Amino acid sequence: MTVKTALKHNFSKQHLKAAAYFAKRAAEIEAEATLTTSLSEETRSQHRAYVTGAIFSAVAALESSINELYLEARDNNPHTLKELDSKKVASLAAIWPQTKGHSTLHKYQKALLTIGASKFNGKQSPWRDTESLIKLRDALVHYKPEWDNELDIHKEIEIHLRNKFNECVFVDSNSLWFPHKCLGSGCAKWSVDTITVFMHEFCQRAQIPERF
Repeated sequence: MTVKTALKHNFSKQHLKAAAYFAKRAAEIEAEATLTTSLSEETRSQHRAYVTGAIFSAVAALESSINELYLEARDNNPHTLKELDSKKVASLAAIWPQTKGHSTLHKYQKALLTIGASKFNGKQSPWRDTESLIKLRDALVHYKPEWDNELDIHKEIEIHLRNKFNECVFVDSNSLWFPHKCLGSGCAKWSVDTITVFMHEFCQRAQIPERF
């Protein structure tokens, strides 16, 4: 008789580790620079790549983790959801098809409501910061240039994020806040921290083991 085994691999933790690595590299490049250092275009491009990589990977971790959670419920995973009773796990599995097409944050809120846990306050952090981070990621992925005297989406991003982290040290004071002043190691680290805090609170509310 032939015994077949099935394997499944989660990737959310790897996304977060990648985000943390990118944020670290961006900070190292900034730390190595001095006021008298003339940065090459290649170094500036590398720095920008690490910052945007941190943003993309941090949000990817968030998106992957909630999908993984619903599928763990569908598979009745005895390890990651062991704190939930069978009825709650079954309820999560049942609503998984209904969440397709909905936003990532809606999926988290729906999961909490389904198991009878208190939902996030949409007007407070970490919800607001996470929402702003997703909008930042979306603005970069679907980037649309805007004239400096006709700022729309870019200005909204600045309003929500300007005081959340230190600005990029490589740009002058006359540069546009988004994307230039925004995309520094401060933003990269804030992205990682934002997702980490959000996930910690989600797990606390759901009373399940830490996802990350």
